[in-house]
Amino acid sequence: MNGSGKDRYSSNWEKLSKKLRLLFPCCLCGENDFKQKECHHIDFDKRNSTVENALVVCVACHRAIHDGVQSVPNPLPEYSKAFNIQSFKVASQPSTVKNWFDKDKPLKLINNLPSKIANDFRKQNIKAFVNIGSCNLYIGLENNGLLIGVLGFQNPEHGNYDIFLKADTTPAEWDYSTDLILYALRTKQVKDILEHKFNRTVNTAYSMCFSKHHQINRYRKHGKMTNKVETDGGYNLGYTFNLGEIPSLKAAKSMWMQKHL
Repeated sequence: MNGSGKDRYSSNWEKLSKKLRLLFPCCLCGENDFKQKECHHIDFDKRNSTVENALVVCVACHRAIHDGVQSVPNPLPEYSKAFNIQSFKVASQPSTVKNWFDKDKPLKLINNLPSKIANDFRKQNIKAFVNIGSCNLYIGLENNGLLIGVLGFQNPEHGNYDIFLKADTTPAEWDYSTDLILYALRTKQVKDILEHKFNRTVNTAYSMCFSKHHQINRYRKHGKMTNKVETDGGYNLGYTFNLGEIPSLKAAKSMWMQKHL
């Protein structure tokens, strides 16, 4: 960062700005393309580079603030918790359910999980992973400080569903972990996060997967097959999930434990 005197950025600003832009969308319009985001000094003092004085905005909204045609939001976003959001561990070693899950600890959602962490987790835990494009939103699932799964969502381009579920990833070696993240998917907390992010009602999520078989076992009890197309070597299968039908993560955990512990 360049400049001199009052126009000179403090030494920590570049690192702080990058971290906030990785974690949060534009607070005014929701733009979430990292390349289109900047950080604004709320008091216009470039030397006051604290998280309390930082605001994630896109290029256009940043310009509008400086031109005096756009006000900062009221209340301001709370970014201070961002520096605890990556305190979880990402385990990679195969284990049984008794090793990776702590029944005495609550499940937690990590809203706006950074895409790099989400995609690294997916690449690590999906065989023959291919880059299928980024999601508009990633949500992590945590237990006892351990990232145990990733949900990824994208705005649908067509279809009679509200959101496209592009990722529901857990390590295959962890017994019943996929079942747990699908219970979490159906909770009211996930529904609330999606509705806040996309600013609309979100009742259903749709996922399309290829399978050599007539159905996808991990989806059978959580969703309804609504599309089936035969193709070379198997089937493209579409499943629709009802969101918000499980009242809480605590209830989802209890339902899962009754079946698997």
